[in-house]
Amino acid sequence: MKILLVGGGTLGSISPLLAIAQEISSRKPGIIFEFWGLAKNLEKQFVTEAGISYKTIPAGKFRRYFSFWNVTDVFKILFGFIVASIKLRQLRPNLILTAGSFVAVPVVWAAKRLGIPVFMYQQDVELGLANRLICRRANYKVAASEISAKAVPGGAEILGFALRQDLFSGQKVKVLEKYKLNPALPVLLLVGGSSGALALNKALLEALPKVSPRIQILHLTGQGKINPSPNRSGYVAIPFINRDFPDLLAAADLVISRAGSNALAEILALKKPVIIVPLPNSHQERNAEFLSSHGALVLTQASLTPDFFSEILNAYLLDRSKLEKLSQKLQGLWKFNGSQKIAEYILSKI
Repeated sequence: MKILLVGGGTLGSISPLLAIAQEISSRKPGIIFEFWGLAKNLEKQFVTEAGISYKTIPAGKFRRYFSFWNVTDVFKILFGFIVASIKLRQLRPNLILTAGSFVAVPVVWAAKRLGIPVFMYQQDVELGLANRLICRRANYKVAASEISAKAVPGGAEILGFALRQDLFSGQKVKVLEKYKLNPALPVLLLVGGSSGALALNKALLEALPKVSPRIQILHLTGQGKINPSPNRSGYVAIPFINRDFPDLLAAADLVISRAGSNALAEILALKKPVIIVPLPNSHQERNAEFLSSHGALVLTQASLTPDFFSEILNAYLLDRSKLEKLSQKLQGLWKFNGSQKIAEYILSKI
């Protein structure tokens, strides 16, 4: 039996697929998995480290705004459809599994013509354009939460967030020893998404002179998105998310994150206090609005002036009671056993 995983562009469309594949393998050994994604070395590394074969597929991106690339990407999408049709005939998977990505669109369209069943997983509060194009051709539709299920036309089975099991085995001591941090001082982890965020990087660096020297900082910058790194005691620049991420989360007393649903689910599953800064003019704002309505601390990117940002960081990281209150507000909102439930659901269908 073969299952094809398709995603890419961000780790938010890759990580849950790997988590589901891991659970399926534990229940039914012998299933062959293959991953199709973009020609990005970091994404390929992330998948192959999980023991899954990685193949590239051409893909174009639909944009909801005017861009010259919308014209050229039409041809990329058509080419992706042709390539996917050929490769699917060769691979003949029993099921295609996607968590929403423009990479998956031509593959799903080709699969529909070939009669290959498609499984779609919806995580965000708002249905993204890729899943909007995929859902009409999906045979099975599941969602991470009640609010994300409402975004799917015709509804979806609510099975929880699919998280990797290694997320729950992170070791704080590894990070403290590796980066020579003081265990008695608080640690901030800033995550700008799997590939970093220039705006968040800039905001943190500008605020840094006013941040208390007692605060230690783990900064996931993105490859090549910060140069040079500031010379400050207790500051560590890390270029990209890798297999050490569970350890980084374990070490964090406070996390600052974009509002991708998978990233937030990983943070909330570990009951970490989080300050959310959604990417402007994106679906992340809907995720952030939903969490804000349940007590999350959400800041706009435009509000992160050096004075305000440093004041927020100092106020929370130097006051343990504030961190505890921030953590408690979102507990119980989401379910995090989706990997197991989705694996059982898939095995019942194939």
